[in-house]
Amino acid sequence: MTDGQVWKAMLRLRVFTRWMVLRELNPPQYLRQYVKSKVRSLVRSQVRYGILQILNTNPRVYGFPGESVERIMRTCVCGKFFIPKRESHRYCSKECRRKREKGMTARRRYEPWEEELIWRTLSESGCRAEILQELGRRLNRAPQAIKTKFMKMKKRRVIA
Repeated sequence: MTDGQVWKAMLRLRVFTRWMVLRELNPPQYLRQYVKSKVRSLVRSQVRYGILQILNTNPRVYGFPGESVERIMRTCVCGKFFIPKRESHRYCSKECRRKREKGMTARRRYEPWEEELIWRTLSESGCRAEILQELGRRLNRAPQAIKTKFMKMKKRRVIA
């Protein structure tokens, strides 16, 4: 594996972590450690001379000047954006992974029009069961969840 091949892989990626370059090169198993050290030394020297920049420190993300780290960000199941530390990472944190593996589904956020409908309807006619039931059918949510959302909105508006 030559420096030129490593450099070509970095040029193709533009924004990368070291494992991304290694995946791009796909060396045989017996050369993997050698290629890792080659990538590490080449990246270090390119950063020292100003050809590459460190775009993020944890995890280390490298890129050419003018590039953005958003190119390699992934979306977690919970909706947050994160930079994977390894190729296999699908979750933003250990806690998120534990929750999802236990079977929790991602929470669906309220759209602004849903919040407005809840506020308008419940502030005019109160939190009666039949109204909550009807809103639940319209918004495809549990009546108790709608009531809880309304109480939080009410509390927020009183404070503000």
